[in-house]
Amino acid sequence: MELWAMGPELILAGLTLVLLPLGPFLPPMRKEITTWMALVGLTAAAWSSARMLSWPALPVFSGTYAVDPFAVYFKLFAIAATGFVLFATHGYFRGRPHAGEVPTLLVLTCLGIIGLSASQDLALIALFIQLITVGSYILAGIVKDDRRATEAALKLFLFAAAAGAVMLYGMSLLYGLTGTLRLPELATRLPAIPLQVTLAALGMLLVGYGFKITLVPFHTWAPDTYQGAPTPIAGFLSVGPKAAGLAVLLRTLLVAFPDNLGNWAQGMAVLAALTMTVGNLFALRQTSAKRLLAYSSIAQAGYLLVGVATATRDPLAMPGLLFYLAVYLFMNLGAFLSVDSIERRTGTDNLGNFTGLGWRLPLSTLVLTICLLSLAGFPPLGGFVGKTMLFGAVLGAGWTWLAVIMGANIALSLYYYVRVIEPLYLHSSPEQDLGRETPALRLILVVLALGTLLTGLLPQFWISLANWATVLLATSTL
Repeated sequence: MELWAMGPELILAGLTLVLLPLGPFLPPMRKEITTWMALVGLTAAAWSSARMLSWPALPVFSGTYAVDPFAVYFKLFAIAATGFVLFATHGYFRGRPHAGEVPTLLVLTCLGIIGLSASQDLALIALFIQLITVGSYILAGIVKDDRRATEAALKLFLFAAAAGAVMLYGMSLLYGLTGTLRLPELATRLPAIPLQVTLAALGMLLVGYGFKITLVPFHTWAPDTYQGAPTPIAGFLSVGPKAAGLAVLLRTLLVAFPDNLGNWAQGMAVLAALTMTVGNLFALRQTSAKRLLAYSSIAQAGYLLVGVATATRDPLAMPGLLFYLAVYLFMNLGAFLSVDSIERRTGTDNLGNFTGLGWRLPLSTLVLTICLLSLAGFPPLGGFVGKTMLFGAVLGAGWTWLAVIMGANIALSLYYYVRVIEPLYLHSSPEQDLGRETPALRLILVVLALGTLLTGLLPQFWISLANWATVLLATSTL
């Protein structure tokens, strides 16, 4: 047994088994114990993952699971995102009936994300996608007395069921055609299969993957789900499952589908252009901050997909994608948690009530401003560096049309990001004491703001890590 290769997964699985029966039976004033236990377990999993950075890339469990820095990169990403959200949910769910179950569900979803990022077998991919989905829709509807949360969970469940069924049919088709579920073996057998059938199977896989990434046209569940779910959970859903979907999409395309097989890169480029455009256009008319951020995250998925489309055509694509994903963790989660702080103190996320909050909630609004400007691509923030790298990859691939669409969308997004920031500081409102953020939330907001700033001011470390993960991913696919 190669259990030595699954240290982080075993830690999180064991942690889930401990927390699952513990949370419901703790007295209300002791349920926060589960949060601190989860944070300790995540720290241990992060340490175990970091040790793997120096390991050579190799397949384990008969080639169904990969140990490489590409997978480790996404493991650390998932663990960091889960840890940030755990701090935020600690205050959000304090005193509520299900405060003890939320850390368990977050850890379980994190386990699905790190497992999906390393899977090289279609059966494992399907298993981990379902694990992420189950954790996600329970978290979305965890506040059962809120009708919007129940609706959010129901929509997520229905869309997940439909997308998952189509994806499983595509996997079954690939197995019937090739006799294998392993991605490396698919690469050697698919060239002998009729191209039309291969593309149909790939399209079915993309339905399941695209649902996680919120690609157009598989995005329609996201705005209602993000708006109805508890805000910290909405932030987690916009970051964690999306990263997992991108990881498995990259691994599937680069390992199992040679680029000359139907020229999938062109299709990814069209999807990227469509996703960023639809997300930005619909964000223009939103009056709810959470719904605006939902459409913004759809548009951001389009920018990230640019890195997928150009992955085999320009050496800057993969480092740009992995770097931008790290920045996306800080700026998108920072934006959602800032809105959460504002919503807790004002009772609403309606943009009409943001007037003058820059002076009454200085920390939350400052972090929101930094994160929104980074999402818009303002220098010297991390979003600017990431978008510049992806823009360079598009030009290097020779797709001027996609570069034009990307540039137009960046300019378009500036309007609605500034529309959120402008009333915070340029208008006054009656003085009212709104209190202060909880210490845990203040800490996380500061960390996310600093991450957004430092990835722009000092990007070398993040770019070096992204480059290293990219090289070893390429080595592991030979």
